[in-house]
Amino acid sequence: MSHAAVSRYQQNDVFSMSPAKRVVFLYGQVLVNLRQAGRHIAARDIEARSRCLLRAHDIVAELLATLDLEQGGSIATSLAQLYGWVLQEIAAVDRTMNAARLEKLVALVAELHAAWDQAEQQLREPAPATQGA
Repeated sequence: MSHAAVSRYQQNDVFSMSPAKRVVFLYGQVLVNLRQAGRHIAARDIEARSRCLLRAHDIVAELLATLDLEQGGSIATSLAQLYGWVLQEIAAVDRTMNAARLEKLVALVAELHAAWDQAEQQLREPAPATQGA
């Protein structure tokens, strides 16, 4: 199968996900890219580090752009502020190659990923039937 065909298949797979599952997937991709950037910082591979950080930045920027601030209320506003901070941190890590700063960012994104994953799982599970209703 060609690279283009695999890419189309993966893209279709992502688009067929529920919105919550897509957010979990995207957070996972941010984590993968941040962790790879950390390995590239250790190896002093500037080009690969920047490429990974750019991918992570683009994903977070997309998450920010897709927030519905009107319907999401204070949660969406808080996420927008958090995403803005994450974008600033990614840019700072790219400039400074500060591995400790990157690790703190990875830890935060990992927590967010776990929280979204748990929420997505709860959405998939049927609500328990109430007794005596």
